[in-house]
Amino acid sequence: MSDLAQDLALLLLDDDSGRTTVEVGRRHRAVGNAILLDLVRAGRITVEAPEGRPDKARPVVRDSATTGDPVLDEALAALAANDTSLGWAAETIGHRSWRTLMDSLVARGLVRHEEGRFLGLIRRDAWPSADPGYEAQLVTRIRDAVVGGRQPDESTLLLIMIVHAIGALPMVLPGEDRKAMGERAEQLVRENAENGPWRAALKGFESSLLTVLLAS
Repeated sequence: MSDLAQDLALLLLDDDSGRTTVEVGRRHRAVGNAILLDLVRAGRITVEAPEGRPDKARPVVRDSATTGDPVLDEALAALAANDTSLGWAAETIGHRSWRTLMDSLVARGLVRHEEGRFLGLIRRDAWPSADPGYEAQLVTRIRDAVVGGRQPDESTLLLIMIVHAIGALPMVLPGEDRKAMGERAEQLVRENAENGPWRAALKGFESSLLTVLLAS
């Protein structure tokens, strides 16, 4: 399942307007990173990089069989068809997968799809909240780690890493001290980049994630 990507997409949507709270380029990169991480965690891809050159890291498909998740299957097909850098993969997959992610959230009853027109001409889609309960749980987990000082689980940690890297923590946790949140997020990244419980599973991916894909 594209669990991490769906959770991230939900966090990046404004509950009332149904539009993303960050500009489109950052949204694409963030969502693409989350999808790649979902694929790594599912054992479908690995990341290969020359020693000391995370900027040269590339995703390698290890299992292209259908996952049953349309988001992951689209991403696998794109990766299998192109030998590309992680940065290109993240941005391209994030762009191509956004609508599929939204469809998944609609199917789960978490958002609803609204169509509109800007100046009566340009189509504008929006996905306002339909059931805020699940997102509230995500926000609570992030607040407990970033504000409350608790150690997050793997999924929450990865969400914090991505949201912090694109500068979206203040949107997720409005009203909290921005400087303190940033310092705590940086602390979590430093600690878990070296010793995190997901290090073995992600192999070399964390260095590329931190130094290339999520560079703000």
